[in-house]
Amino acid sequence: MTVDALEQMEADEERVISPAELFRKWEHGQWRLTELPIASDAADWAAMRPYARGELETMIEGFVLGEAAVSNTLSPLADAAPSLDSHQYLCTQIADEARHTRFFATYLQEMRSSRPSHEEVIAAALGSAGDAVSTIFDDELRTRTDHVRFHPEDTRAWYEAVTYYHLMAEGVLAMSVLGAMLSMVRQLRGSLPVLNTGLRNVIRDESRHMAFGMYAAREGVHTGHGDAVLATLMEAIPQVTMALVAPERKLPGTTLPPLRASIGKQHAHRYAGARRTLLRRMELIGLQSHTGEAGQAWDLAMKAAMTEYERRHGDPHPAGE
Repeated sequence: MTVDALEQMEADEERVISPAELFRKWEHGQWRLTELPIASDAADWAAMRPYARGELETMIEGFVLGEAAVSNTLSPLADAAPSLDSHQYLCTQIADEARHTRFFATYLQEMRSSRPSHEEVIAAALGSAGDAVSTIFDDELRTRTDHVRFHPEDTRAWYEAVTYYHLMAEGVLAMSVLGAMLSMVRQLRGSLPVLNTGLRNVIRDESRHMAFGMYAAREGVHTGHGDAVLATLMEAIPQVTMALVAPERKLPGTTLPPLRASIGKQHAHRYAGARRTLLRRMELIGLQSHTGEAGQAWDLAMKAAMTEYERRHGDPHPAGE
């Protein structure tokens, strides 16, 4: 791959890409899980500092849960797609999500000395999921896509589901965490090369998924469903910010002042980047007149999530200091 995955994602954010073009990009962007020597990362993984290893393991577990959930709930959106191009593109995404699930589950399987099965890895990820993540990937996605499954003629519901699915759950939440993971791996300076490669492959795939969400949402705005797209974005903001903060989990290392400041800066940067991503995409899909209210809603929701963190742990979130 000649273009960095994050650079390609940023370039794609500046334009809305048709499903037919996304299909072509999918054909030219194939990668094979079987060609990744995942087990060769094991020595580097074992040599990592416990804090860094724990952070990466938590994020990978989150993706095992998320990718399994989306691969299990995407088919109704493909079946009810308003055009053949959209249907065919969404079929490629189902394959992507299944491959991502196997990549992240296989990675944890190889890194853990107990060598759990794929089913055990996924079950463990489900068991460790926080309330906010479960709300998004288990409750909301399933409810919204099930409605489309049973009411494929409800075009408004299709645009609502795609907006929640592609723009918020994947485009804001998942891409924010993927970027943080890749940045963390890069800082290890050559360690975990297979995870580095796999993350870049996943980000390239997810940038296509996000691009489809932008295309579909813009079509929704331009065909009279803009109120549905906007309402879905606003409904998702508190859930996405809560999942980003994950207040049920006490951040490790925050008792040491220098490390606390560094952790706080990293998280604040991530949250600000997610906010910018949301507002920029709203502009591109035709909702530029509503970015002010969305920004205010994001700030209030982020404050509420950090307040919940402090309530649970008796300690302010370091990103809010």
